[in-house]
Formats: sequence, structure tokens, C-alpha cells
Amino acid sequence: MIYFCADDYGLCDNTSGHIQKCIDKGALNKVSVFPNFDKIDLHKISENKNIRISLHINLVEGVCMANADEIDLIADKNKNFKYTFGGLFKLWLFHPKKLEAQVYKEIKAQVLFWKSILPEGTHFCIDSHQHTHMIPAVFKALIKVLNDEKIDLKYLRIPAEPLIPYIKTPSLYFTYNPVNIIKQWLLKFLWLINKNKLKEQKVHTAYFFGILFSGKMDEKRVSKILPGYIKLAQKNGSDIEVLFHPGYLDKNSFCFKDKNIAFKNFYLSENRKTEFDSVMKISERSVK
Repeated sequence: MIYFCADDYGLCDNTSGHIQKCIDKGALNKVSVFPNFDKIDLHKISENKNIRISLHINLVEGVCMANADEIDLIADKNKNFKYTFGGLFKLWLFHPKKLEAQVYKEIKAQVLFWKSILPEGTHFCIDSHQHTHMIPAVFKALIKVLNDEKIDLKYLRIPAEPLIPYIKTPSLYFTYNPVNIIKQWLLKFLWLINKNKLKEQKVHTAYFFGILFSGKMDEKRVSKILPGYIKLAQKNGSDIEVLFHPGYLDKNSFCFKDKNIAFKNFYLSENRKTEFDSVMKISERSVK
């Protein structure tokens, strides 16, 4: 199975509307939803019976869902999150126990909220904004929440890309963003730390595709790499998750007003429109 996924549904009406267009056209079969921004209607998404809905755990933008006084390491008195991935990573290095304890409370709040709105019979799936759940203290807190709340998790995103499809496509070597190369290797390293914690959970995962091309999943490059993923997945009996960010923001949109948004430029980037166009074209041929 190839999951064509869009992240960041629920940021605002404008971005969600563009993702919804992809859903309505059948271009996506997985959508990851913010729990802490605009009011969301999961039933609207799930009208398409072939779509998988995932909780997009968010520890870096918007407001917290736990009591801000109890998680002052990661959120301010106005409930706004303080840090992006880099800041949380540093907290793990210097304050791992405190970070784990506070993140546990926030993840628990988001998971219980998600459980309360998830349509009956819908699988419980999880990933995270900026892949923060790969930070070991966050990963440990997440697993503890799932166990404590007896969540029957059906899928967890593991954004550790296999290298073989990229190594076997030398024509793209000079198209990779150096920053994304660093991200790719950091996430693979963190997965080595976290891997044993997931073995006991027996949770389904998939080969992930979306780090090295992050910010510009254009049709040309994705089409060159995807066959290598398919071959690898067939060999090992695995699924594939291909991540896009098609929720581009129209320039005249005012949806960020009074919101704690750290990545405004990313949401306004023309590359998001490129990813919208790409997922429409690629998935038309690939999603069955």
C-alpha cells in the first residue's frame, strides 16, 4: 500500500481547503490533522471511506492543550509553544527528564482530545509536526501515554528514510538541499535510539518518503525515486508513506492573525503550490 499523505490539515480554512480539494479528487489516501488550531470536522474528511486520518501531534506552533502552568518548560503563560524542533532537541540534551514529564502531559491532552472526536470505527494513527516525536524524550512520553491510556494505535509514522532508492538515483545527487540531508541523517540517528521502544508495541509503520525532498516534493524528482521505494517495499512486504504539503496559503489570506505561527514563510512558499500540483498528478496514476 502506498499512502499519499498531506500534513497540516486544520491550520486554517485556507490551507485546509486546498488539502480538501486533493481529498475530494481522490489524490490523497491519508491526511494528518492538527488538534490545536481551528475547529475541525473529521467527518468531512472521512466521507471518503478510503482515507486514513492521523493525529498530527503539535508541540511547536499554536497553543498547548494541557494546563500551561504545568508545562512551563515548553509553553508560555499565554499557552503558546516556545520552541521548534531545534529547541526541543536542546531541551532533551540538557533537561531530558523534565522535558519528558511535561511533554507527557501535553501529548496526553492531545491524544485524549483526538480520541473524543475520532469517528467511530476509524483507526488511531499518529505522526507529529516537524517530526518532534522522534526526539527520544518525546518518543518515550508518547509511548507511555499510549500505554497508560490503552490506545489501540494502528499506525505510527517513522520518518527515517531508507537510503537505497536515493543511492540508486545518481541523477538527483546534486538536487538535494544540504539542510535536508542533515535532517535525514539526524532522524535516522534518533530512530536508532528509539527503535527498541517500539518493538514491544507491535505498531504498524511504513517506509517513509518526504525528508530529503522536504519543502519541494516536485513531480519530476518524486517520480524518479518512487519506483525504488516500491521495489524495496515489495521485497520486504512493507507499505510506503509519501508526504506532501499541498496546503498552500493564498497571499491575501489573514488566517495567521493572533496565532503563534513559527513557520509563516513556509506556509506562504510557492513550493507548497508545487506540492499541491505534484500530488494531484502523481497520485492520479498511483493511488488505487
